[in-house]
Amino acid sequence: MPVVAPGKPGNPSAMVSLRSHLVTISLRAQRSKRFYADPAVMRARLPKHQSPHKTEPIRSVRRRVRVAESHVGQTRCYVLEPRSGAGSRRVLHLHGGGFVEQPEPHHWRFLRWLVEHADATVVFPIYPLCPSAGHRRIRACVRAVYDRYLADHGGARYVFGDSAGGALTTDLVETLRRERGRLPTGLGLISPWLDLAVADPRSARIEPHDPELGIEGLRQAGRWYAAGESLEDPGISPVHADFTGFPPMVMFTGTRDILNPDARRLCDAATASGVRVDFHEYDGMFHNWLMQPIPEGARARAQVGRFFEEVFETV
Repeated sequence: MPVVAPGKPGNPSAMVSLRSHLVTISLRAQRSKRFYADPAVMRARLPKHQSPHKTEPIRSVRRRVRVAESHVGQTRCYVLEPRSGAGSRRVLHLHGGGFVEQPEPHHWRFLRWLVEHADATVVFPIYPLCPSAGHRRIRACVRAVYDRYLADHGGARYVFGDSAGGALTTDLVETLRRERGRLPTGLGLISPWLDLAVADPRSARIEPHDPELGIEGLRQAGRWYAAGESLEDPGISPVHADFTGFPPMVMFTGTRDILNPDARRLCDAATASGVRVDFHEYDGMFHNWLMQPIPEGARARAQVGRFFEEVFETV
């Protein structure tokens, strides 16, 4: 049965922790939203957001976990493991950033948490970005990495994705199911972007309260990703996909995130198809809050740990 936390999309008056409130203020002070609110700003800032130095693990990761680098075709991958050896489960994580940004420090901190607190070996591909690459090339890279590291893995294996990585995660599993490939044990979707047209009218009502994302910039990134194809194609916007036969999934969304309606729609569709969905909606939380050093983030990460323990891990 799905675990559904009550909440009202776009609730700006929810009680949140002081640290969460300070992160929200910081995001607004840094004018982070401008990158996604204005397509012209996005184009101008692409070189900064796609800087190669962002693809290197941050110092605390290299200090505390074992990091190896490899390539699958032209795609660079990092494999992170506990210092003591391989983790008890394997996780492929697909980072967000609207298909136009390299990983941010919060992504690396979350990977470290998975290794240290969930006893996981984490595979982290640095997939190509838009507008240089479109969906066909990006999806092919993701599939190749899955085939290399997870398809034949004998233990429990998971695919996690945040934001745009949520679309890649969901599309990967739909493709595997259609082609009768070996499915992961479970999925994790963190603040997922699943409708690249950002077409749900509820998103427009949330936008004034979202401190980080904007609809017009996301739509520009979505068009780059679609590369001339329809944004309503399930391979582009997996909110339109058929979820029959999907493995159990855990999903996190906040009511200050314009992508909150995407998560709700997927939860409804997957649940109607008989899929177990552990759905956690946090009032007043912004995009990717789970990865932040705030009380709400710690609580959500603990729920990730419980999902690992509860999902049947015999392959």
